[in-house]
Formats: sequence, structure tokens, C-alpha cells
Amino acid sequence: MDRRSFAIRALGLAGCLALGLSGADASAQTTAAVEVRVGETVSFALPRLVQIIDTEDHSIATMVVTPDGQARVTGVAVGRTRIVGRDIAQLPLIFPVTVVPARP
Repeated sequence: MDRRSFAIRALGLAGCLALGLSGADASAQTTAAVEVRVGETVSFALPRLVQIIDTEDHSIATMVVTPDGQARVTGVAVGRTRIVGRDIAQLPLIFPVTVVPARP
């Protein structure tokens, strides 16, 4: 093994070690929380182009994605759920959702 090959492998190993020690984990990528009232809808821009995305519990919240990349979340019942999906590179997207009571 020549010096250049050794240096490239050593740098690659050091980079992997640094990511492991920093706690970076693509499978646990959580984004900003969403809060919505029962009977109301909130919209927000998705950070990336999604392949598949939906709420885990439709009895708490439902969602649709508009053609312009906006997510619209509607509160159905008070509670907590998550929006879970994958982008076109198969990286996960997770949005915690809290549905609060409707305004009196």
C-alpha cells in the first residue's frame, strides 16, 4: 500500500469515527414540531421533495401535500402523533404533531 492510499483510508476512517462519536444518525432526523387546533389547518413548506409522507394516526391529524411542496395538516382530535415520510433519497422526515383543543 502506498502512502497516498494509506492517507485516503486513514482520513475516511477518521471521518466515520467522528460521525459516530458526534451522534449523527440519519435515521433519527426530526424536524420542527407542528401545532394545530382541532378543526383548523396549518400549512408549512417541506424541507425536501418527498416520495411518501403521512400522519401515523389519522384519528388525531390528517395531512395532504400540495403540488407546490406545502404540507397541510388538519387537527381531528386532541392528542399527539407524528408525520413520518421519506424523501426521494430515502432519507427520513419526522415532524412531531400536537393537536390542541379548538378555540372556545
